[in-house]
Amino acid sequence: MSVQRWTVEPLPAAAVAVVRASVDHLVGEVVAAIEAGSSVYGGVLSGPEGTGIRIGIEQAIRAFLDGLERGEHPTAETGEMWRRLGEAEFQAGRSLDALRAAFRIGTRAAWRGAAELASGAGIPTQLVISLAEAIFVYTDGLAAEVVEGYLRMQSDQAGELERRRRRLATLLLDPGVPADAEALARASELARWPIPAELAVLAVAGHSPGEAVRRLSVPALVGGDIEGAYLVVPDPDGPGRARELSRAVEGLQAALGPTVAPRAAERSLRWARLVLSLARDGVLADAGERPTRVDLHLGTAILLQDEALARELVRRRLAPLEALPEAERERLLDTLAAWLDFQRHTPAIAAALHVHPQTVRYRIAKLRELLGDGLEAGDSRFELELAVRARRALARRERDSRPRPPGV
Repeated sequence: MSVQRWTVEPLPAAAVAVVRASVDHLVGEVVAAIEAGSSVYGGVLSGPEGTGIRIGIEQAIRAFLDGLERGEHPTAETGEMWRRLGEAEFQAGRSLDALRAAFRIGTRAAWRGAAELASGAGIPTQLVISLAEAIFVYTDGLAAEVVEGYLRMQSDQAGELERRRRRLATLLLDPGVPADAEALARASELARWPIPAELAVLAVAGHSPGEAVRRLSVPALVGGDIEGAYLVVPDPDGPGRARELSRAVEGLQAALGPTVAPRAAERSLRWARLVLSLARDGVLADAGERPTRVDLHLGTAILLQDEALARELVRRRLAPLEALPEAERERLLDTLAAWLDFQRHTPAIAAALHVHPQTVRYRIAKLRELLGDGLEAGDSRFELELAVRARRALARRERDSRPRPPGV
């Protein structure tokens, strides 16, 4: 980007010489106006940092006068100097709004001072008006250079900060290379992300967390690998955090791992990804919670973390029922599930199944015939309940993965 060219008649050399002879006075007026009008820059200009700004103002005025004499716009070096000034202001921690406000004050002061000098040198009114236009075009171009430099440095530092935070996330979540306390502390300092006492990891379907991180009021670490994206969320059980997380993942498939100490962050991610995969496969009954929370589905997660083992449990414990006709098999499985849920209380089972208690007794007798002592021994009953739950979950997965007819 370069400072804009203005359209103004070249001033007589003698008139320019009058203004040039008063550059120091004009710089002083600009600086004094900024000091008086800006609470931020008032102290800056009177201190060591003000020297560079004063030099920049002086060089800008001289470049402007050179352009007036030749009818040319300032050199590229002038623009680069002001871009570097913008970079320096960002690094100093001053806001862009304060910088723009100070620039506007300085522009008005430069115009007033130049107009007074021009009038005193006998320059015609029309040329003074043209001078005013040229000043505003010129300073508008300088302001654009300053803002570009400021935003350039802001972008560079934001990118560097993001890289450092991704590095910290990797250290926290890499199961193969546990980071020592000193390395974590150093990475935390560089990332400007204090390691919290507790955290949870949010696994997000796909490779981009989208708007989720920007919707959170707490700074979350963003990371990702071949399995997908994730957010490391500090203080996940804080006041209002559940509602905030729900809003953050709107439109996304996501699962929140359990709250853990930082050293256990990898477990939170691993379990979040397991539950996310179960939710995506339709295994979990959708209770409407967003994100899907691991702590609400621990039983299913334990059952299906090894699907082959779960299928083997179903095959071994429920094999006697598989030979039955489908309708009878499903009736008996429903009865078995209710019998386990209601602790063998026949009236409650009958009410849940909407059948007569005598029907329940008949079906239980049939189950005893098929399953033998498996209905009575404590360990066997426990495995039967696991098998029934695993079978239902696996059936949901198979039902949801089945191709649907067009339009369904």
